[in-house]
Amino acid sequence: MSTEAQATPDPAKAFATKLVKTLNDGALCLMISVGHRAGLYDAISTFYPEFVSSQALADKAKLNERYVREWLGAMVVGGIIEYNSESKTYRLPKDHAAFMVRESGPKNVAIFGQWISLLGSVEDRILECFKNGGGVPHEAYHRVDEVLAEKSSALIVPVMQEMVVPGIPGLLDKLKKGSKVLDIGCGRGFVMLDLAKRYPGCTFRGYDYSSKLIADANADVASLGLANVSFHVQNISKLEEVGEYDVILAMDVIHHLADPVGALKGANRALKGDGLFVMQDVNFSCDVEKNVNQVYGPALYADSLLRTMTISLSEGGLGLGAVWGTEVAQKMLKENGFNKTEIVVFPEDFVTCWFVNQK
Repeated sequence: MSTEAQATPDPAKAFATKLVKTLNDGALCLMISVGHRAGLYDAISTFYPEFVSSQALADKAKLNERYVREWLGAMVVGGIIEYNSESKTYRLPKDHAAFMVRESGPKNVAIFGQWISLLGSVEDRILECFKNGGGVPHEAYHRVDEVLAEKSSALIVPVMQEMVVPGIPGLLDKLKKGSKVLDIGCGRGFVMLDLAKRYPGCTFRGYDYSSKLIADANADVASLGLANVSFHVQNISKLEEVGEYDVILAMDVIHHLADPVGALKGANRALKGDGLFVMQDVNFSCDVEKNVNQVYGPALYADSLLRTMTISLSEGGLGLGAVWGTEVAQKMLKENGFNKTEIVVFPEDFVTCWFVNQK
Protein backbone atom coordinates (compact mmCIF):
# COMPACT_ATOMS: atom_id res chain seq x y z
CA MET A 1 0.00 0.00 0.00
CA SER A 2 1.39 3.41 -0.91
CA THR A 3 2.13 6.16 1.58
CA GLU A 4 -0.49 8.30 -0.17
CA ALA A 5 -3.15 5.61 0.30
CA GLN A 6 -2.23 5.19 3.98
CA ALA A 7 -2.63 8.93 4.53
CA THR A 8 -6.09 9.08 2.96
CA PRO A 9 -8.67 9.75 5.72
CA ASP A 10 -11.28 7.09 6.27
CA PRO A 11 -14.62 8.98 6.14
CA ALA A 12 -16.48 6.21 7.98
CA LYS A 13 -13.96 6.23 10.83
CA ALA A 14 -14.03 10.03 10.98
CA PHE A 15 -17.82 10.02 11.22
CA ALA A 16 -17.78 7.34 13.92
CA THR A 17 -15.31 9.46 15.90
CA LYS A 18 -17.62 12.45 15.52
CA LEU A 19 -20.57 10.43 16.82
CA VAL A 20 -18.65 9.24 19.87
CA LYS A 21 -17.64 12.83 20.64
CA THR A 22 -21.25 13.93 20.23
CA LEU A 23 -22.44 11.27 22.69
CA ASN A 24 -19.78 12.28 25.19
CA ASP A 25 -20.62 15.96 24.82
CA GLY A 26 -24.31 15.23 25.33
CA ALA A 27 -23.54 13.34 28.52
CA LEU A 28 -21.29 16.17 29.65
CA CYS A 29 -24.16 18.63 29.19
CA LEU A 30 -26.21 16.65 31.69
CA MET A 31 -23.33 16.77 34.15
CA ILE A 32 -22.98 20.52 33.62
CA SER A 33 -26.66 20.91 34.44
CA VAL A 34 -26.21 18.90 37.64
CA GLY A 35 -23.19 20.95 38.66
CA HIS A 36 -24.96 24.22 38.00
CA ARG A 37 -28.15 23.30 39.84
CA ALA A 38 -26.23 21.84 42.79
CA GLY A 39 -24.07 24.96 43.11
CA LEU A 40 -20.87 22.97 42.66
CA TYR A 41 -19.19 25.40 40.26
CA ASP A 42 -19.85 28.28 42.62
CA ALA A 43 -18.54 26.25 45.55
CA ILE A 44 -15.33 24.95 43.96
CA SER A 45 -14.47 28.38 42.55
CA THR A 46 -14.14 29.75 46.10
CA PHE A 47 -11.10 27.53 46.72
CA TYR A 48 -9.11 28.85 43.74
CA PRO A 49 -6.11 28.85 43.31
CA GLU A 50 -5.91 25.91 45.75
CA PHE A 51 -6.91 22.37 44.85
CA VAL A 52 -9.64 20.83 46.99
CA SER A 53 -10.66 17.30 48.00
CA SER A 54 -14.03 15.86 47.08
CA GLN A 55 -14.95 15.77 50.78
CA ALA A 56 -14.07 19.44 51.33
CA LEU A 57 -16.07 20.41 48.25
CA ALA A 58 -19.04 18.33 49.37
CA ASP A 59 -18.88 19.97 52.80
CA LYS A 60 -18.73 23.44 51.25
CA ALA A 61 -21.74 22.74 49.01
CA LYS A 62 -23.56 20.75 51.74
CA LEU A 63 -23.83 17.70 49.48
CA ASN A 64 -23.13 13.97 49.63
CA GLU A 65 -19.41 13.27 49.02
CA ARG A 66 -19.92 10.06 47.02
CA TYR A 67 -22.09 11.83 44.46
CA VAL A 68 -19.79 14.84 44.35
CA ARG A 69 -16.80 12.57 43.70
CA GLU A 70 -18.48 10.80 40.80
CA TRP A 71 -19.54 14.13 39.31
CA LEU A 72 -15.97 15.38 39.64
CA GLY A 73 -14.81 12.37 37.62
CA ALA A 74 -17.03 13.45 34.73
CA MET A 75 -15.72 17.01 35.03
CA VAL A 76 -12.09 15.87 34.95
CA VAL A 77 -12.36 13.56 31.93
CA GLY A 78 -14.57 16.17 30.25
CA GLY A 79 -11.81 18.74 30.49
CA ILE A 80 -13.66 21.19 32.72
CA ILE A 81 -12.01 20.63 36.11
CA GLU A 82 -8.29 20.01 36.77
CA TYR A 83 -7.11 17.02 38.82
CA ASN A 84 -3.98 16.49 40.91
CA SER A 85 -3.40 12.73 40.85
CA GLU A 86 -0.90 12.79 43.73
CA SER A 87 -3.14 14.53 46.23
CA LYS A 88 -6.39 13.40 44.56
CA THR A 89 -7.71 16.94 44.61
CA TYR A 90 -9.56 19.16 42.17
CA ARG A 91 -9.56 22.74 40.89
CA LEU A 92 -11.76 24.77 38.55
CA PRO A 93 -9.41 26.91 36.43
CA LYS A 94 -10.11 30.63 36.56
CA ASP A 95 -10.61 30.78 32.77
CA HIS A 96 -13.22 28.03 33.02
CA ALA A 97 -14.97 29.54 36.04
CA ALA A 98 -15.59 32.69 33.98
CA PHE A 99 -18.19 30.70 31.99
CA MET A 100 -19.49 28.39 34.72
CA VAL A 101 -20.29 30.33 37.92
CA ARG A 102 -23.33 32.46 38.65
CA GLU A 103 -21.18 35.53 39.27
CA SER A 104 -20.31 35.44 35.55
CA GLY A 105 -23.75 36.85 34.73
CA PRO A 106 -24.42 36.82 30.98
CA LYS A 107 -21.23 34.79 30.34
CA ASN A 108 -22.53 31.84 32.36
CA VAL A 109 -22.93 29.07 29.76
CA ALA A 110 -23.66 26.45 32.45
CA ILE A 111 -27.25 27.71 32.65
CA PHE A 112 -27.91 26.24 29.21
CA GLY A 113 -26.86 22.76 30.27
CA GLN A 114 -30.31 22.48 31.84
CA TRP A 115 -31.98 22.56 28.42
CA ILE A 116 -30.74 19.09 27.49
CA SER A 117 -32.49 17.29 30.34
CA LEU A 118 -35.51 19.57 30.05
CA LEU A 119 -36.01 18.86 26.35
CA GLY A 120 -35.20 15.18 26.76
CA SER A 121 -37.96 14.80 29.34
CA VAL A 122 -40.63 14.95 26.60
CA GLU A 123 -38.96 12.58 24.12
CA ASP A 124 -41.65 9.89 24.44
CA ARG A 125 -44.42 12.38 23.81
CA ILE A 126 -42.61 13.91 20.85
CA LEU A 127 -42.29 10.45 19.27
CA GLU A 128 -46.06 10.05 19.59
CA CYS A 129 -46.41 13.35 17.70
CA PHE A 130 -44.19 11.97 14.92
CA LYS A 131 -46.75 9.19 14.51
CA ASN A 132 -49.99 11.04 15.16
CA GLY A 133 -49.31 14.75 14.73
CA GLY A 134 -50.46 17.24 17.30
CA GLY A 135 -48.11 18.62 19.91
CA VAL A 136 -46.87 18.64 23.50
CA PRO A 137 -48.34 21.37 25.75
CA HIS A 138 -46.27 23.82 27.76
CA GLU A 139 -47.42 22.23 31.02
CA ALA A 140 -45.53 19.02 30.17
CA TYR A 141 -42.14 20.74 30.51
CA HIS A 142 -41.02 20.36 34.10
CA ARG A 143 -39.04 23.40 35.33
CA VAL A 144 -39.23 25.26 32.00
CA ASP A 145 -40.56 28.48 33.56
CA GLU A 146 -37.92 28.28 36.28
CA VAL A 147 -35.11 27.87 33.74
CA LEU A 148 -36.46 30.65 31.52
CA ALA A 149 -36.70 32.96 34.54
CA GLU A 150 -33.09 32.21 35.48
CA LYS A 151 -32.00 32.89 31.91
CA SER A 152 -33.87 36.19 31.90
CA SER A 153 -32.46 37.34 35.23
CA ALA A 154 -28.86 36.28 34.65
CA LEU A 155 -28.49 36.86 30.92
CA ILE A 156 -31.21 39.04 29.38
CA VAL A 157 -31.38 41.80 32.00
CA PRO A 158 -27.67 42.77 31.81
CA VAL A 159 -27.65 42.40 28.02
CA MET A 160 -30.62 44.76 27.77
CA GLN A 161 -28.86 47.49 29.71
CA GLU A 162 -25.35 47.05 28.34
CA MET A 163 -26.17 46.37 24.71
CA VAL A 164 -29.80 46.56 23.64
CA VAL A 165 -31.14 49.78 25.21
CA PRO A 166 -28.24 51.92 23.93
CA GLY A 167 -27.95 49.95 20.67
CA ILE A 168 -31.54 49.97 19.38
CA PRO A 169 -32.19 53.16 17.36
CA GLY A 170 -34.56 55.46 19.23
CA LEU A 171 -35.14 53.23 22.26
CA LEU A 172 -32.95 55.04 24.79
CA ASP A 173 -34.39 58.42 23.78
CA LYS A 174 -37.93 57.20 24.41
CA LEU A 175 -36.99 55.78 27.81
CA LYS A 176 -35.23 58.99 28.85
CA LYS A 177 -38.19 61.15 27.80
CA GLY A 178 -40.68 59.01 29.69
CA SER A 179 -42.75 56.50 27.76
CA LYS A 180 -45.45 53.93 28.20
CA VAL A 181 -43.82 50.54 27.62
CA LEU A 182 -45.42 47.10 27.18
CA ASP A 183 -43.65 43.74 27.25
CA ILE A 184 -45.74 41.01 25.60
CA GLY A 185 -44.76 37.56 26.83
CA CYS A 186 -42.95 39.08 29.82
CA GLY A 187 -42.55 35.80 31.71
CA ARG A 188 -41.30 36.35 35.25
CA GLY A 189 -40.99 40.08 34.57
CA PHE A 190 -37.32 40.63 35.37
CA VAL A 191 -36.68 42.85 32.33
CA MET A 192 -39.58 45.16 33.12
CA LEU A 193 -38.64 45.34 36.81
CA ASP A 194 -35.10 46.37 35.95
CA LEU A 195 -36.25 48.97 33.43
CA ALA A 196 -38.78 50.34 35.93
CA LYS A 197 -36.00 50.93 38.47
CA ARG A 198 -33.73 52.60 35.91
CA TYR A 199 -36.35 54.78 34.22
CA PRO A 200 -38.78 56.02 36.88
CA GLY A 201 -40.32 58.51 34.44
CA CYS A 202 -41.73 55.69 32.33
CA THR A 203 -44.74 53.48 32.91
CA PHE A 204 -44.18 49.76 32.34
CA ARG A 205 -46.64 46.93 31.88
CA GLY A 206 -46.07 43.21 31.30
CA TYR A 207 -48.45 40.64 29.81
CA ASP A 208 -48.14 36.86 30.01
CA TYR A 209 -50.48 33.84 29.90
CA SER A 210 -49.15 32.34 33.19
CA SER A 211 -51.01 33.39 36.33
CA LYS A 212 -48.18 31.94 38.46
CA LEU A 213 -45.48 34.00 36.74
CA ILE A 214 -47.61 37.15 36.86
CA ALA A 215 -48.33 36.67 40.56
CA ASP A 216 -44.61 36.26 41.29
CA ALA A 217 -43.78 39.35 39.22
CA ASN A 218 -46.37 41.48 41.04
CA ALA A 219 -45.05 40.23 44.38
CA ASP A 220 -41.67 41.62 43.35
CA VAL A 221 -43.30 44.92 42.42
CA ALA A 222 -44.73 45.16 45.94
CA SER A 223 -41.51 44.16 47.68
CA LEU A 224 -39.49 46.67 45.65
CA GLY A 225 -42.01 49.44 46.19
CA LEU A 226 -42.24 50.26 42.48
CA ALA A 227 -45.20 52.40 41.44
CA ASN A 228 -44.50 52.54 37.70
CA VAL A 229 -44.79 48.87 36.73
CA SER A 230 -47.55 46.24 36.77
CA PHE A 231 -48.08 42.75 35.40
CA HIS A 232 -51.27 41.17 34.06
CA VAL A 233 -52.50 37.81 32.80
CA GLN A 234 -53.29 38.28 29.13
CA ASN A 235 -53.48 36.28 25.92
CA ILE A 236 -51.03 38.33 23.86
CA SER A 237 -52.63 37.20 20.62
CA LYS A 238 -55.82 39.01 21.64
CA LEU A 239 -54.65 42.50 22.52
CA GLU A 240 -57.50 45.02 22.30
CA GLU A 241 -55.78 48.29 23.26
CA VAL A 242 -55.50 51.01 20.62
CA GLY A 243 -52.67 53.55 20.40
CA GLU A 244 -51.59 53.07 24.02
CA TYR A 245 -47.85 52.45 23.97
CA ASP A 246 -44.71 54.28 22.90
CA VAL A 247 -42.67 51.06 23.01
CA ILE A 248 -43.74 47.42 22.79
CA LEU A 249 -41.21 44.66 23.41
CA ALA A 250 -41.56 41.05 22.29
CA MET A 251 -38.49 39.10 23.31
CA ASP A 252 -38.11 35.57 21.96
CA VAL A 253 -41.85 35.02 22.04
CA ILE A 254 -43.62 35.49 18.66
CA HIS A 255 -42.49 32.17 17.13
CA HIS A 256 -43.77 30.32 20.22
CA LEU A 257 -47.35 31.40 19.75
CA ALA A 258 -50.27 29.46 18.34
CA ASP A 259 -51.49 32.71 16.77
CA PRO A 260 -48.47 34.90 15.98
CA VAL A 261 -50.48 36.85 13.40
CA GLY A 262 -52.97 37.87 16.08
CA ALA A 263 -50.11 39.02 18.32
CA LEU A 264 -48.51 41.11 15.58
CA LYS A 265 -51.82 42.70 14.61
CA GLY A 266 -52.54 43.44 18.26
CA ALA A 267 -49.09 44.96 18.81
CA ASN A 268 -49.54 47.17 15.76
CA ARG A 269 -52.94 48.31 16.97
CA ALA A 270 -51.71 49.01 20.52
CA LEU A 271 -48.70 51.01 19.33
CA LYS A 272 -48.82 54.78 19.01
CA GLY A 273 -48.28 56.24 15.55
CA ASP A 274 -44.64 57.15 16.29
CA GLY A 275 -44.00 54.15 18.52
CA LEU A 276 -41.41 51.38 18.35
CA PHE A 277 -42.17 47.67 18.25
CA VAL A 278 -38.93 45.91 19.20
CA MET A 279 -38.99 42.17 18.50
CA GLN A 280 -36.13 39.88 19.45
CA ASP A 281 -35.94 36.53 17.67
CA VAL A 282 -33.58 33.88 16.32
CA ASN A 283 -31.15 35.12 13.67
CA PHE A 284 -31.48 32.09 11.39
CA SER A 285 -32.76 31.65 7.86
CA CYS A 286 -35.87 29.69 6.88
CA ASP A 287 -33.61 27.88 4.38
CA VAL A 288 -31.71 25.10 6.12
CA GLU A 289 -28.71 25.29 3.79
CA LYS A 290 -28.01 28.80 5.09
CA ASN A 291 -27.89 27.55 8.68
CA VAL A 292 -25.25 24.83 8.25
CA ASN A 293 -22.45 26.88 9.77
CA GLN A 294 -24.55 28.66 12.38
CA VAL A 295 -23.27 28.59 15.95
CA TYR A 296 -25.81 26.65 18.05
CA GLY A 297 -27.45 25.31 14.87
CA PRO A 298 -28.29 21.82 16.15
CA ALA A 299 -29.32 23.23 19.53
CA LEU A 300 -31.81 25.65 17.98
CA TYR A 301 -33.36 23.01 15.70
CA ALA A 302 -33.64 20.68 18.71
CA ASP A 303 -35.31 23.38 20.81
CA SER A 304 -37.65 24.11 17.94
CA LEU A 305 -38.69 20.49 17.45
CA LEU A 306 -38.82 19.51 21.11
CA ARG A 307 -40.40 22.67 22.54
CA THR A 308 -41.43 25.80 20.62
CA MET A 309 -42.91 24.21 17.50
CA THR A 310 -44.71 21.42 19.31
CA ILE A 311 -46.20 23.71 22.00
CA SER A 312 -47.73 25.87 19.28
CA LEU A 313 -49.06 22.79 17.47
CA SER A 314 -50.55 21.46 20.73
CA GLU A 315 -52.77 24.56 20.75
CA GLY A 316 -53.79 24.12 17.12
CA GLY A 317 -51.38 26.86 16.07
CA LEU A 318 -49.06 27.53 13.14
CA GLY A 319 -46.09 25.73 14.67
CA LEU A 320 -43.58 28.25 13.33
CA GLY A 321 -40.80 26.94 15.55
CA ALA A 322 -37.63 28.72 16.67
CA VAL A 323 -36.03 28.49 13.22
CA TRP A 324 -38.88 30.18 11.34
CA GLY A 325 -36.32 32.48 9.72
CA THR A 326 -35.74 36.22 9.46
CA GLU A 327 -37.22 36.18 5.97
CA VAL A 328 -40.57 34.86 7.23
CA ALA A 329 -40.47 37.23 10.21
CA GLN A 330 -39.98 40.27 7.96
CA LYS A 331 -42.80 39.16 5.66
CA MET A 332 -45.21 38.66 8.57
CA LEU A 333 -44.29 42.01 10.10
CA LYS A 334 -45.02 43.85 6.84
CA GLU A 335 -48.27 41.95 6.28
CA ASN A 336 -49.45 43.00 9.73
CA GLY A 337 -48.88 46.74 9.50
CA PHE A 338 -45.20 47.35 10.16
CA ASN A 339 -43.93 49.15 7.08
CA LYS A 340 -40.52 50.14 8.44
CA THR A 341 -38.27 47.39 9.76
CA GLU A 342 -34.59 47.56 10.61
CA ILE A 343 -32.74 44.43 11.73
CA VAL A 344 -30.11 45.10 14.40
CA VAL A 345 -27.49 42.41 15.03
CA PHE A 346 -25.02 42.72 17.91
CA PRO A 347 -21.60 41.09 17.25
CA GLU A 348 -21.55 39.63 20.77
CA ASP A 349 -24.81 37.75 20.18
CA PHE A 350 -24.39 34.54 18.16
CA VAL A 351 -28.06 33.57 18.17
CA THR A 352 -30.57 36.42 18.03
CA CYS A 353 -31.33 39.64 16.22
CA TRP A 354 -33.63 42.55 16.94
CA PHE A 355 -36.35 43.71 14.55
CA VAL A 356 -36.96 47.43 15.15
CA ASN A 357 -40.37 48.21 13.68
CA GLN A 358 -42.50 51.27 13.00
CA LYS A 359 -45.87 51.63 11.36
